[in-house]
Amino acid sequence: MERVYQLWDELSQFPPSETDKALAHLAQGLAKLLRADNVRWLGAVRVHRGAAAKADGLLGWRLRASYNLVPDPAAYLELIAWWFQRSNKIDHDFQIGLATHAMVAGAGKFRVHRMRDGWIPFAKFRRSEHYKLHYTELGITDRMWVSVPLNADAESIILLDRTRTPHFSKSDVALATTLLRGIGCLHRQLFLNSGLLIADAPLSPTARRILYKLLTGMSEKEIAAAVGQPVTTTHKYITTIYERFGVKSRALLMALWLGQ
Repeated sequence: MERVYQLWDELSQFPPSETDKALAHLAQGLAKLLRADNVRWLGAVRVHRGAAAKADGLLGWRLRASYNLVPDPAAYLELIAWWFQRSNKIDHDFQIGLATHAMVAGAGKFRVHRMRDGWIPFAKFRRSEHYKLHYTELGITDRMWVSVPLNADAESIILLDRTRTPHFSKSDVALATTLLRGIGCLHRQLFLNSGLLIADAPLSPTARRILYKLLTGMSEKEIAAAVGQPVTTTHKYITTIYERFGVKSRALLMALWLGQ
């Protein structure tokens, strides 16, 4: 547990304006503690409800933000570009992987699963085209899924991958559970930084840059200079950001990141 406490302490030192750096530090810490070859963070939101969700293979959920500790090869990204395009639509013929379907079916509660713990029929999963595309192509031999619900329509998901043996153990599950349940504030900040707690589409890259600087002591004039924009343009961005987050001042915006 001392290693967990140390990582929690380290993460607490990152200010709200450096949430992206905190995520990278978390991923590095998880990789070291759990001997993972890659760590992925996914921000998922529910974009369809009711009858539309029931008719959808992903039950209304969609990926809206992501981070990889080790970037995927360019050849793989080209290979799956079509998969992400189809997954963003309600397509009755689109085949969802067994693990993906099981993850969204369990939405709403904290959960941790290993590839071979009986959560899904692994032998069947391994024979699927989905497995060949998303696991064999990347050399992934084992994965642990950790899902942290933030509310009824947003989930922070951590994927830990191994490309070798041994596979993840029950003690690895216990460690991941303790560590990731104890950083609820960071999970929330990751969604706030992406603009996903209050909308189903992420902020634009420029809006995110301005948002990060709003979380520091920089003035509007300093922010405009930093992003290379006229002050009037930056002010419009800031006004839109305040409206999107439902606040009227920088102090209230900061209060969201502090959980108030």
